[in-house]
Amino acid sequence: MLVALSGIEGEWAHLDAAIDLAERLQAELTALFVEDADLLRASMLPGVREIGRASAQSRQLELAPLERRLKIAAAAAETRLRQSAEPRALRYSFQVMRGRPVSQLLGQAGRLDAVLLAPPAWERRRLAGNRPIAVIYDAGAEAERALAMAAGLARGTGSPLHVLIPAADDASYRQQLAQARQHAADLGLSGERITSAAALPNQINRLGASLLVLHAASGFDATTLDRLRKCLSCDLLALR
Repeated sequence: MLVALSGIEGEWAHLDAAIDLAERLQAELTALFVEDADLLRASMLPGVREIGRASAQSRQLELAPLERRLKIAAAAAETRLRQSAEPRALRYSFQVMRGRPVSQLLGQAGRLDAVLLAPPAWERRRLAGNRPIAVIYDAGAEAERALAMAAGLARGTGSPLHVLIPAADDASYRQQLAQARQHAADLGLSGERITSAAALPNQINRLGASLLVLHAASGFDATTLDRLRKCLSCDLLALR
Protein backbone atom coordinates (compact mmCIF):
# COMPACT_ATOMS: atom_id res chain seq x y z
CA MET A 1 0.00 0.00 0.00
CA LEU A 2 1.21 3.49 -0.87
CA VAL A 3 0.62 6.72 1.06
CA ALA A 4 1.78 10.23 0.13
CA LEU A 5 3.13 12.84 2.53
CA SER A 6 4.19 16.41 1.80
CA GLY A 7 4.93 18.07 5.14
CA ILE A 8 1.62 19.91 5.54
CA GLU A 9 0.12 20.57 8.94
CA GLY A 10 -2.19 17.85 10.25
CA GLU A 11 -0.57 15.12 8.17
CA TRP A 12 0.24 12.82 11.10
CA ALA A 13 -3.40 11.72 11.24
CA HIS A 14 -3.14 10.56 7.63
CA LEU A 15 0.10 8.66 8.26
CA ASP A 16 -1.34 7.02 11.37
CA ALA A 17 -4.45 5.99 9.38
CA ALA A 18 -2.22 4.46 6.69
CA ILE A 19 -0.25 2.50 9.30
CA ASP A 20 -3.46 1.20 10.90
CA LEU A 21 -4.88 0.26 7.50
CA ALA A 22 -1.71 -1.52 6.39
CA GLU A 23 -1.70 -3.49 9.62
CA ARG A 24 -5.33 -4.54 9.15
CA LEU A 25 -4.65 -5.59 5.56
CA GLN A 26 -1.34 -7.24 6.49
CA ALA A 27 0.21 -5.20 3.68
CA GLU A 28 3.61 -3.62 3.19
CA LEU A 29 3.41 0.17 3.50
CA THR A 30 5.39 2.51 1.24
CA ALA A 31 5.41 6.13 2.39
CA LEU A 32 6.30 8.59 -0.37
CA PHE A 33 7.29 12.08 0.78
CA VAL A 34 6.75 14.41 -2.17
CA GLU A 35 8.49 17.78 -2.24
CA ASP A 36 5.87 19.86 -4.05
CA ALA A 37 7.51 21.10 -7.26
CA ASP A 38 4.90 23.83 -7.80
CA LEU A 39 5.52 25.23 -4.33
CA LEU A 40 9.29 25.17 -4.83
CA ARG A 41 8.95 26.95 -8.17
CA ALA A 42 6.71 29.57 -6.56
CA SER A 43 9.41 30.26 -3.96
CA MET A 44 11.74 31.40 -6.76
CA LEU A 45 9.31 34.07 -7.99
CA PRO A 46 9.64 37.65 -6.70
CA GLY A 47 6.85 38.92 -4.50
CA VAL A 48 5.47 35.53 -3.41
CA ARG A 49 4.80 35.62 0.32
CA GLU A 50 3.63 33.16 2.96
CA ILE A 51 1.60 33.82 6.09
CA GLY A 52 2.44 31.98 9.31
CA ARG A 53 -0.55 30.11 10.73
CA ALA A 54 0.36 30.87 14.35
CA SER A 55 1.93 34.32 13.95
CA ALA A 56 -0.23 35.61 11.07
CA GLN A 57 2.94 37.35 9.93
CA SER A 58 3.61 37.73 6.21
CA ARG A 59 7.10 36.99 4.92
CA GLN A 60 8.86 36.39 1.63
CA LEU A 61 8.70 32.76 0.48
CA GLU A 62 12.29 31.77 -0.25
CA LEU A 63 13.69 28.60 -1.79
CA ALA A 64 16.52 27.72 0.62
CA PRO A 65 14.45 27.97 3.86
CA LEU A 66 11.60 26.08 2.18
CA GLU A 67 13.92 23.25 1.15
CA ARG A 68 15.26 23.05 4.71
CA ARG A 69 11.73 22.85 6.12
CA LEU A 70 10.85 20.07 3.70
CA LYS A 71 13.95 18.07 4.68
CA ILE A 72 13.09 18.48 8.37
CA ALA A 73 9.48 17.42 7.69
CA ALA A 74 10.62 14.37 5.71
CA ALA A 75 12.98 13.31 8.49
CA ALA A 76 10.19 13.69 11.07
CA ALA A 77 7.80 11.65 8.92
CA GLU A 78 10.33 8.86 8.48
CA THR A 79 10.98 8.79 12.23
CA ARG A 80 7.26 8.62 13.03
CA LEU A 81 6.77 5.85 10.48
CA ARG A 82 9.64 3.83 11.92
CA GLN A 83 8.53 4.31 15.54
CA SER A 84 4.95 3.29 14.73
CA ALA A 85 5.63 0.46 12.27
CA GLU A 86 8.47 -1.43 13.93
CA PRO A 87 6.61 -2.34 17.17
CA ARG A 88 3.84 -3.82 15.00
CA ALA A 89 6.31 -5.78 12.83
CA LEU A 90 4.90 -3.91 9.83
CA ARG A 91 6.95 -4.03 6.63
CA TYR A 92 7.55 -0.52 5.35
CA SER A 93 9.74 1.70 3.21
CA PHE A 94 10.20 5.46 2.90
CA GLN A 95 11.10 7.48 -0.20
CA VAL A 96 11.57 11.18 -0.95
CA MET A 97 10.77 12.51 -4.42
CA ARG A 98 10.09 15.87 -6.03
CA GLY A 99 7.02 16.54 -8.19
CA ARG A 100 3.28 17.06 -7.96
CA PRO A 101 2.00 15.01 -5.02
CA VAL A 102 -0.95 13.11 -6.49
CA SER A 103 0.47 12.51 -10.00
CA GLN A 104 3.80 11.47 -8.48
CA LEU A 105 2.03 9.14 -6.10
CA LEU A 106 -0.06 7.45 -8.79
CA GLY A 107 2.96 7.22 -11.06
CA GLN A 108 4.72 5.14 -8.40
CA ALA A 109 1.71 2.95 -7.69
CA GLY A 110 1.81 0.59 -10.65
CA ARG A 111 3.16 -2.39 -8.71
CA LEU A 112 1.08 -1.75 -5.58
CA ASP A 113 -2.43 -2.89 -4.72
CA ALA A 114 -3.79 0.22 -3.02
CA VAL A 115 -3.15 3.95 -2.73
CA LEU A 116 -4.35 6.02 0.24
CA LEU A 117 -5.03 9.69 -0.53
CA ALA A 118 -5.76 12.30 2.12
CA PRO A 119 -8.17 15.22 1.73
CA PRO A 120 -6.63 18.70 1.84
CA ALA A 121 -5.79 19.79 5.38
CA TRP A 122 -8.53 22.44 5.33
CA GLU A 123 -11.15 19.84 4.34
CA ARG A 124 -10.30 17.21 6.96
CA ARG A 125 -13.01 17.38 9.61
CA ARG A 126 -13.20 15.95 13.11
CA LEU A 127 -16.52 14.14 13.31
CA ALA A 128 -17.77 12.33 16.36
CA GLY A 129 -19.32 8.89 16.46
CA ASN A 130 -18.86 5.72 14.47
CA ARG A 131 -18.35 7.00 10.92
CA PRO A 132 -19.33 4.78 7.99
CA ILE A 133 -17.03 3.36 5.35
CA ALA A 134 -18.26 4.13 1.82
CA VAL A 135 -17.54 2.14 -1.33
CA ILE A 136 -18.37 2.74 -4.99
CA TYR A 137 -20.03 -0.42 -6.31
CA ASP A 138 -21.23 -1.25 -9.83
CA ALA A 139 -21.43 -5.09 -9.54
CA GLY A 140 -18.39 -5.64 -11.78
CA ALA A 141 -15.47 -7.90 -10.87
CA GLU A 142 -13.32 -4.99 -9.66
CA ALA A 143 -16.25 -3.59 -7.69
CA GLU A 144 -16.63 -6.93 -5.90
CA ARG A 145 -13.02 -6.65 -4.80
CA ALA A 146 -13.57 -3.11 -3.55
CA LEU A 147 -16.71 -4.19 -1.70
CA ALA A 148 -14.84 -7.09 -0.08
CA MET A 149 -12.10 -4.69 1.03
CA ALA A 150 -14.59 -2.17 2.45
CA ALA A 151 -16.61 -4.90 4.15
CA GLY A 152 -13.50 -6.34 5.80
CA LEU A 153 -12.55 -2.90 7.12
CA ALA A 154 -16.10 -2.31 8.36
CA ARG A 155 -16.06 -5.61 10.23
CA GLY A 156 -12.64 -4.91 11.70
CA THR A 157 -13.54 -1.44 12.93
CA GLY A 158 -17.20 -2.02 13.77
CA SER A 159 -18.17 0.73 11.28
CA PRO A 160 -21.33 0.89 9.18
CA LEU A 161 -20.91 0.12 5.47
CA HIS A 162 -22.55 2.27 2.79
CA VAL A 163 -22.50 1.53 -0.95
CA LEU A 164 -22.71 4.20 -3.64
CA ILE A 165 -24.06 2.78 -6.89
CA PRO A 166 -23.70 4.51 -10.31
CA ALA A 167 -26.82 2.86 -11.72
CA ALA A 168 -28.56 4.07 -14.88
CA ASP A 169 -32.03 3.78 -13.34
CA ASP A 170 -33.83 2.81 -10.14
CA ALA A 171 -34.37 -0.80 -11.23
CA SER A 172 -30.64 -1.30 -11.87
CA TYR A 173 -29.86 0.39 -8.56
CA ARG A 174 -32.14 -1.94 -6.59
CA GLN A 175 -30.68 -5.00 -8.35
CA GLN A 176 -27.08 -3.98 -7.62
CA LEU A 177 -27.90 -3.04 -4.01
CA ALA A 178 -29.44 -6.50 -3.50
CA GLN A 179 -26.31 -8.08 -4.98
CA ALA A 180 -24.08 -6.06 -2.66
CA ARG A 181 -26.15 -7.11 0.34
CA GLN A 182 -25.73 -10.76 -0.62
CA HIS A 183 -21.95 -10.33 -0.46
CA ALA A 184 -22.06 -8.62 2.93
CA ALA A 185 -25.18 -10.09 4.49
CA ASP A 186 -23.83 -9.82 8.04
CA LEU A 187 -23.35 -6.05 7.86
CA GLY A 188 -26.84 -4.80 6.99
CA LEU A 189 -25.29 -2.29 4.63
CA SER A 190 -27.08 0.82 3.43
CA GLY A 191 -26.88 2.33 -0.02
CA GLU A 192 -27.80 5.14 -2.37
CA ARG A 193 -27.66 5.83 -6.07
CA ILE A 194 -24.96 8.16 -7.44
CA THR A 195 -26.93 10.78 -9.30
CA SER A 196 -23.91 12.32 -11.07
CA ALA A 197 -20.12 12.45 -10.79
CA ALA A 198 -20.38 16.10 -9.81
CA ALA A 199 -22.70 15.29 -6.91
CA LEU A 200 -20.56 12.42 -5.57
CA PRO A 201 -18.35 14.49 -3.17
CA ASN A 202 -21.41 16.11 -1.57
CA GLN A 203 -23.06 12.70 -1.14
CA ILE A 204 -19.99 11.31 0.62
CA ASN A 205 -19.43 14.38 2.79
CA ARG A 206 -23.09 14.46 3.79
CA LEU A 207 -22.73 10.83 4.84
CA GLY A 208 -19.84 11.78 7.15
CA ALA A 209 -17.74 8.85 5.93
CA SER A 210 -14.30 8.13 7.37
CA LEU A 211 -13.07 6.43 4.18
CA LEU A 212 -14.12 6.05 0.54
CA VAL A 213 -13.02 2.87 -1.25
CA LEU A 214 -13.04 2.78 -5.05
CA HIS A 215 -11.49 0.59 -7.73
CA ALA A 216 -9.39 1.41 -10.77
CA ALA A 217 -12.18 0.50 -13.19
CA SER A 218 -14.42 3.23 -11.73
CA GLY A 219 -13.18 5.63 -14.41
CA PHE A 220 -11.04 7.85 -12.18
CA ASP A 221 -7.70 8.81 -13.71
CA ALA A 222 -5.05 10.84 -11.85
CA THR A 223 -6.74 14.16 -12.65
CA THR A 224 -10.24 13.13 -11.61
CA LEU A 225 -8.94 11.34 -8.51
CA ASP A 226 -7.12 14.49 -7.43
CA ARG A 227 -10.22 16.59 -8.12
CA LEU A 228 -12.33 14.19 -6.04
CA ARG A 229 -9.78 14.11 -3.21
CA LYS A 230 -9.80 17.90 -2.95
CA CYS A 231 -13.57 17.91 -2.42
CA LEU A 232 -13.72 15.19 0.24
CA SER A 233 -13.48 15.42 4.01
CA CYS A 234 -12.42 11.76 4.34
CA ASP A 235 -9.52 9.60 3.19
CA LEU A 236 -9.73 7.89 -0.20
CA LEU A 237 -8.49 4.34 -0.79
CA ALA A 238 -7.96 3.64 -4.51
CA LEU A 239 -7.49 -0.04 -5.39
CA ARG A 240 -5.29 -0.73 -8.43
